[in-house]
Amino acid sequence: MRPIIFAAILLMLSSATRADENDDIVNGCNFSNAEFGAVAIQICIKDNQAARAAVLQYAEAVKDIVARCVRGREMGWSIVKLCIDNDIEAEAALAHYGREHDSLMEKCRSEFGRRGAARTKACVDQAIEADRSPRN
Repeated sequence: MRPIIFAAILLMLSSATRADENDDIVNGCNFSNAEFGAVAIQICIKDNQAARAAVLQYAEAVKDIVARCVRGREMGWSIVKLCIDNDIEAEAALAHYGREHDSLMEKCRSEFGRRGAARTKACVDQAIEADRSPRN
């Protein structure tokens, strides 16, 4: 009997959380799109609900990326999804960089790692490009 009660409590809490998040989405879209009218607000709501649903589907393997990016959800779920997608793509790209860039990657990770793989990759790419540029 206890497992059933526990499951029911979890279901109620997750439903309440979804309702709160829907309220946040609606309120955020109303606030940020009021001057553009009802159609813009509805598009914003629909896009953010779809992005939130997509965020909930990411694999366990990227849970750290998801957790970091979800902290920015006040900017909208579309931004959260973009953050996650950019970091996943950047991690894949960084994995293919040559060993000659290991020290550069480590330097950028120590400086920008808290901000995600996309920021680390931008740092590495900028440094590589600076090394390639002819010096006067």
